[in-house]
Amino acid sequence: YNIEPSLYSPYLSLGACMEGLNNLFSQLYGVSLMSEHPSAGEVWSEDVRKLAVVHETEGLLGYIYCDFFHRSNKPHQDCHFTIRGGRWCEEVGQYQLPVVVLMLSLPLPSKSAPTLLTPGMMENLFHEMGHAMHSMLGRTRYQHVTGTRCATDFAEVPSILMEYFATDYRVISQFARHYETGQPLPQSMVARLCESKKVCGAADTQLQIFYAVLDQIYHSKPQNCSTTDILKDMQEKFYGLPYTPNTAWQLRFSHLIGYGAKYYSYLMSRAVASMVWRQCFVQDPLNRDMGERYRREMLSHGGAKEPMLMVEGMLQRRPTIEEFVEALVSELNPNFETFIMDSES
Repeated sequence: YNIEPSLYSPYLSLGACMEGLNNLFSQLYGVSLMSEHPSAGEVWSEDVRKLAVVHETEGLLGYIYCDFFHRSNKPHQDCHFTIRGGRWCEEVGQYQLPVVVLMLSLPLPSKSAPTLLTPGMMENLFHEMGHAMHSMLGRTRYQHVTGTRCATDFAEVPSILMEYFATDYRVISQFARHYETGQPLPQSMVARLCESKKVCGAADTQLQIFYAVLDQIYHSKPQNCSTTDILKDMQEKFYGLPYTPNTAWQLRFSHLIGYGAKYYSYLMSRAVASMVWRQCFVQDPLNRDMGERYRREMLSHGGAKEPMLMVEGMLQRRPTIEEFVEALVSELNPNFETFIMDSES
């Protein structure tokens, strides 16, 4: 597919990508990202930027600190975390505004060029901003259930959904411009990028299923054998590649601890995001009515509402187990839905 990152990066400057996010949120929610000068001592590094999230009629919704650039002694990871959760304050009769950090490890701009993102970096930026907007648009009574403080199998839905926007040409075409010439990113390059993401997609999904099954077995009833024996048995049943003798990678797979019995959440979140995208946004990713429904039915509740009820409110129906499976399969084969409909008819 000739997906060489250096071919894409000139079209994906950090400034252009942030403007793209601003335009997207403005069209979906009526929300703008506005740069604000921090007070003395407010930020922990001079390259941290402070953004005020402002709604066109509701005013200030919260703050995002953008700690985007690589520096020594900084954790090398992309993440979003909360400094202060939003909540309703009875004593003053107003909402405590959320404050979050969006942390990336992007290269610093040079004298000759701005910070240029690879397609993967751009997608990560959209992903993490999905978490940030989950926090910004949450309006819950208690701060321990606001925004991303929700059920694990729902927490990744807003961020994975943003990945769909990040690879849709109708969205990308609004901001991806060559930083020197101003030329738009060719649609053919975006199409190749999307096709390349499907390479080995079935194997990756199978691997995630294997991890999820293994996690469930480890955290179910006591087993009268070693974790390696269980690993070997499960790999033979659920994964296409054989177990490598005398290895025990599960001892270093930290998700089996941090996500104990909840690793399936990755697949669940991807299935939900797929259904929401296909039913609500694929026809028009900039549809304001759908954006408002998404905010009202899903983003505003955080962990204060049962996840399935939020999904049901967004899709306006309760999805079945089969539909969750179909949503994952359709990601690998766009013709799957046609096959299902033909089979049913």
